[in-house]
Amino acid sequence: MYKFLPLILISILFSSCTSKNSAFKHFDKDDIETKSIQFTKKVDILKDTEVETIMWATYLNKIDKNIYNYKREVFLVSLYFANAESQNIKNNGYKFLLNGKEPSLLEKVEKDNENFKSLMTKNSWGNYYLVKFDTQNDNSNLKLELSNQDSSKRATLDFEK
Repeated sequence: MYKFLPLILISILFSSCTSKNSAFKHFDKDDIETKSIQFTKKVDILKDTEVETIMWATYLNKIDKNIYNYKREVFLVSLYFANAESQNIKNNGYKFLLNGKEPSLLEKVEKDNENFKSLMTKNSWGNYYLVKFDTQNDNSNLKLELSNQDSSKRATLDFEK
């Protein structure tokens, strides 16, 4: 037992003298990207047992209050339609709803858009959309829904306002 004590003390000495941030040097992410992870959720729409549609949504109002004011509820949504010829939301018969209401703006975001580049790392094969809704004053919880107009397929994500 006493033979190991000097080895333990030397190990503690060396580990205490190393840089405290050495473990974090590999995680060089900007502040917005780091915050976005907290407010991003994912849901799949299944057909039988296979994934048909994947939706990632980031609630932008929570990430940076200076950029995304509270006049609207703003989401950056990534969609991927498996085995589909087109990755366009309208061509695939889907639409967005927030607490049952349609968006006031639906805009495709190009993958080279500098404003959202740090947030668009999860889906390099589908499309990104900036989706804005009128402010939801009456609810503290937000239900972002992706629904198919031609069938009963739905996916819902819950966000806290």
